[in-house]
Amino acid sequence: MTTPLASRRTRRAWRKALPALLLALAVAAPGAMAQDEHQVAAQLRLRELAQLAERNNPQARSLLLAEAASLTRNAPYPVQVAYLRLLRRIHSDAGQLGEAYAVDERLIKLAGAQGDHAQLALASLGRVHKRLNDNDPAAAMALLETLNGQYRELGNSEFEANAEVAYGAIYNTTGQHDLALGHYLRALELVQRFPELWSPREADLRLALARLYVNSGEAVKALESTRAYRQGRSGSDPMTPRVEALMHFMDGRAFVSLNQLPQAHAAFNRALVLARRHELRWIEANVLGNVSDAWLRGHNYVEAERAARSAVALSEQVADQSVIQMVYANLGFALFGQGRMAEGTVYIDRTAQELRKAGAMLAVSNILAEKSEALEKAGLHRQALATVREREKIQESLAIESRDKAFAALQEQFSAKQRAAQIERLRQENAVKDAEIRNRSLRTALASLGAVLALVLSGFVFMLYRRSQATGRRLAELNAELAHHSAHDPLTGLYNRRSFVERMRDQQPMGAGERQNDCFTLLDIDHFKRINDQHGHAAGDTVLVEVGRRLNEVVRESDMVLRWGGEEFLVYSQGVSDAQRPLLVQRILNAIAAAPVMLEDGTALQVSATAGAVSLAPGAGAPIGWEQAIALADRALYKGKEAGRNRGFIVEGVDSAPGQGNLDESRLRLQLVMPDVYWQPAS
Repeated sequence: MTTPLASRRTRRAWRKALPALLLALAVAAPGAMAQDEHQVAAQLRLRELAQLAERNNPQARSLLLAEAASLTRNAPYPVQVAYLRLLRRIHSDAGQLGEAYAVDERLIKLAGAQGDHAQLALASLGRVHKRLNDNDPAAAMALLETLNGQYRELGNSEFEANAEVAYGAIYNTTGQHDLALGHYLRALELVQRFPELWSPREADLRLALARLYVNSGEAVKALESTRAYRQGRSGSDPMTPRVEALMHFMDGRAFVSLNQLPQAHAAFNRALVLARRHELRWIEANVLGNVSDAWLRGHNYVEAERAARSAVALSEQVADQSVIQMVYANLGFALFGQGRMAEGTVYIDRTAQELRKAGAMLAVSNILAEKSEALEKAGLHRQALATVREREKIQESLAIESRDKAFAALQEQFSAKQRAAQIERLRQENAVKDAEIRNRSLRTALASLGAVLALVLSGFVFMLYRRSQATGRRLAELNAELAHHSAHDPLTGLYNRRSFVERMRDQQPMGAGERQNDCFTLLDIDHFKRINDQHGHAAGDTVLVEVGRRLNEVVRESDMVLRWGGEEFLVYSQGVSDAQRPLLVQRILNAIAAAPVMLEDGTALQVSATAGAVSLAPGAGAPIGWEQAIALADRALYKGKEAGRNRGFIVEGVDSAPGQGNLDESRLRLQLVMPDVYWQPAS
């Protein structure tokens, strides 16, 4: 990290180097330029326009386009490159990404014709950012890996820094914030080591870091980062309007994350004033989208809708897919908040579909979570349940993917150690053979030496063998640990859905009279979202852990207790008669509601749950499969939710309508079970 003084020296060195840089951007360009009058005039004019662009982007853009012919006609190749790179920067700063990407293609064509690999590599990185802007991070990463392998050997510091920025942007988009941070910091180190680089600019990297901190939930760090950058600027080196607007914008996002909404709106308003004054339309679109998000946080859905609709036209004009998705998602949730569920669903489902295409499954999961909560609040329990199920599938696939990656890393680590041991043994053996060839005349001495070496090698091999055994034992322990984690919920320590499904599949098909008394009790903690909203997610985790502990204490050792997903739990009990079933459900409800849950801050939190229970032969009817039993228990649970919560319903029978065999369309005969310790949860 450089000091403010070093930063100011760096910027002064950059301003002095600007004239030469504008003519020497193509480092690998062959030949030297003839210093004629046209070339010198073009150099001076480009310098003036570059300085103007930092103060007034629209005016600089207009002049640069108007003077294109006079600046580039019969100009040497380096001047043409300097013109196009300045034009690309001005378009990008104005949020005109389509025009910026078009300039990249002109640079690729020009540099390719000249055989200038450095400029070809730099311009090709624009294609990476275009794919990322088109919401296709997988394609962006594939192209970036290809370009990095093709051009990294050039040793071009500007390409290396911009490649690091591209990696950081891709990982930030896909939610891999630790990886993104490493790449951004390496880019910043290169920029500070080589201050003469045309790009990336230090201010843009500071903004990227602040954006990353906000996205990763470290809003305080984001505010500290922007504050430190402002304090490091001297009066003679003020921030450009674009950078100042973006700094206020990032402050606003950080304040939203901290739920300091008045401060957030104040920061957003400062950013909007600058963006509109200097025609920075893509910044204006971003700010309006986040203003909508701030209004959503404050439950002001009318203002949230107004801000989102204002941002729609601007976001589509600048064609930034990430902004478009944010705006449409906020618009959907603003409509939800006003009870306009059908209208809101169109925008939210569109956003989820686009994110799914891009492979951003974590973002899809977050949107589905908000959607399910809104649907439940609106009383649309069936649609809410379907959305929860969809989100659980995504979370399960993400967990499996994470586990598989961890296992592959362990296997690779073990294989690498084995290969290293084999290489070391081969090296030792080759050394012995070479010694024998060089010293044939000393056979007698070598015989003694060979015996000693053999003894040493035996000890060495034995040591490697012992080390290999220890590594094998450690790998077995890690495999056992992975197996445990794959079968248990990491928060509560209960079994998870995966282990339950495997147990059901491993059971033999049920014969007549077998396992008909198996009981499935599905539970859902009442008003769990309110607990998270009022007391925080740490309190919610405490409640989940305590409910899991109480369930384990109240059931038999042969029963299986698992976290079914979110705030839902499942108790699987074998050999429970019809008479015992209500007692089991009541005992479970009593265990949860009997005593309050004590939070870390000393708050006593009253908790209850709603249950639905069913056997594999409800009402002595035809046996059903466990999947159907879970579905029936789920229906009974939601009947309990609708009836007021803190109660249970047992499915005593299933009545099918004539000609209908589908259990989902059947009418249930239910038995109500109330806890001994009953209290009515607030609605």
